[in-house]
Amino acid sequence: MNHPSDEVAANGPTSLSDRVKELRLSGKMDDGRAKAGGTAWLPWILCGLLAFGWTGYAVKSYRPAASKSNDANIDTSGSVAKPSSSDPGAMDSVALEVKGYLIPTQQISISPIDVAGRVVKLNIEEGMSFKKGDVLAEIDGTPYQAQLAESKAQVAGAKARLAELMEGSRPEEKAQALAELDDAKAQLEQYRREWVRFEGQRTLSITTREYEQAEAIYLSGKKRVEAKQKAYDLVMLGPRQERKDAGRAELDAAEARLKQSEWRLENCTIKSPVTGVILTKKAEIGSLINPVVGGVSTNLCDVADLRRLEVDLEVNERDIAKVRLDQVCRIKPDAFLDRTYEGYVERMMPIANRAKSVVPVRIKVVPRDDETQGQYLKPEMGVTVTFGNKTVSREYKAEVRRKLDDDSEKSIAPKK
Repeated sequence: MNHPSDEVAANGPTSLSDRVKELRLSGKMDDGRAKAGGTAWLPWILCGLLAFGWTGYAVKSYRPAASKSNDANIDTSGSVAKPSSSDPGAMDSVALEVKGYLIPTQQISISPIDVAGRVVKLNIEEGMSFKKGDVLAEIDGTPYQAQLAESKAQVAGAKARLAELMEGSRPEEKAQALAELDDAKAQLEQYRREWVRFEGQRTLSITTREYEQAEAIYLSGKKRVEAKQKAYDLVMLGPRQERKDAGRAELDAAEARLKQSEWRLENCTIKSPVTGVILTKKAEIGSLINPVVGGVSTNLCDVADLRRLEVDLEVNERDIAKVRLDQVCRIKPDAFLDRTYEGYVERMMPIANRAKSVVPVRIKVVPRDDETQGQYLKPEMGVTVTFGNKTVSREYKAEVRRKLDDDSEKSIAPKK
């Protein structure tokens, strides 16, 4: 076999066409027909792969639209729900989808009412559930117990003084006034006889001075009798009506102070004003709490009914025309994508945010029966709200409110 270099040396330099011919696959093609085991099937395989890829992309693009249209009528178990006239599940199409956050409808800061003191008993922890009226904490009530005892003593004194005024003069006082009146009358009679005797002897041995003294004593005795008579009449009549009224008013004031002292002592035991869950704890045993210190209030904890939740979201001004009151909504929490909640537009805020060109909207969340409050939905969680094209009826809203009122105490989680 000759080496290519030998051919070059014999025949001269190789042309470009000869080099191309040398690069061809020898033995692979014969008269334009592929031999057995050739590569003619490669283009068909490439076409099949491309067709399969485009088919998968089309199916993937179609599935979200189909799932959105079916979410309105499919519950979390995968079964199709039967829509009714008052059921938000009757949402037939999607008008808008907005991201929002859960907030409590009513969040209360718990603090002592008109009392201050050191915490001596604490029953709360974050996440614990309490019914309305359950004891959350107690503060030292020693100073308020002393105030209560003082108020009771004041009431007792006021009652005694009023009883004295209403009873009037005692028999002994009446007898004393009568005796003083009789004594004054007896003395007056003696003064009168002496004055008459001096008047009959005025021209003989009685001087003018002695006569005048006797006359003055007699007239003074008459006035004393008049005074004793009036004193006796007053004793018989008893205290004036004005003094009785003043005694009643004094008793009323003392009883009011007593009720206030009792109320303050009761406030030393801090109770939950609603059925709900402790969101934050801001005190420990031994902490000094005061409802108002330097104009700033200090509280014990924050509590909210997590069965009553709303979604706080902002709708762009260009989309606000798609939102209306009582509009059916579907709420899906980001943390639990397999759980869907019903809801409706509760209210739209009366003022927009011009810096963001949005309008704040609140969505009422309808709680589910298969969970306790705070088990899944928690304040500040992110959710996705899908707005439908239908609205809920008044009967449905009334039923939701009645259910919340009836089940609020039944739905609390067990205490830890």
